Amino acid sequence: MKILLISGSLRKNSFNTQLMMMAQKALDGLAQTKVLDWSHVPFFNQDEEIPAHSEVAQCREQFLWADGVWFFTPEYNQMVPGPLKNLLDWMSRPLDPAAGRTSALTGRYAAISGAAGRSKAASSRDQLEKLLKFCQMNVYSQQVGVGVTPSEMKSDAFEDPAAIQNDMDAQAKGFVAWIKEQKAKSENNPL
Repeated sequence: MKILLISGSLRKNSFNTQLMMMAQKALDGLAQTKVLDWSHVPFFNQDEEIPAHSEVAQCREQFLWADGVWFFTPEYNQMVPGPLKNLLDWMSRPLDPAAGRTSALTGRYAAISGAAGRSKAASSRDQLEKLLKFCQMNVYSQQVGVGVTPSEMKSDAFEDPAAIQNDMDAQAKGFVAWIKEQKAKSENNPL
């Protein structure tokens, strides 16, 4: 099992990056993991789509490598962060425009977690789920939302990381089991 981990925040020590690192720990022994570095992906511009920028091509290769993709999204003004949406706009473009709509996202399995203030990133997690489904990803129904308190924002660290790690452990086990179940179903019921 191969899982690609993506923090929706570009800030070095963001809460979502911290959450992603907890998920990576939770996946130890369950799956091979990679963390996607997408910090140099340019703004989407259809005039510059072909040939793909090297940064875009490298990200696509990582998506194609993965069985599952686990997203960790902040919430900015009750929305998915613009840079994360930009990455997904690039990844949703056809791999071969002459051959149809298949993209690096098509048919991949996705999980969603998010850390934000009192909202626990509920709006951005909901928006991200809708976007991923529109992009033909299969989305795991169990999500984890983590509320970040004002004191945590000041210290830039979670106050109860053990409890959050437990949530990440449970989501990791569930996500991997769900992917295996979905793959078994598709192998037993080919189109």
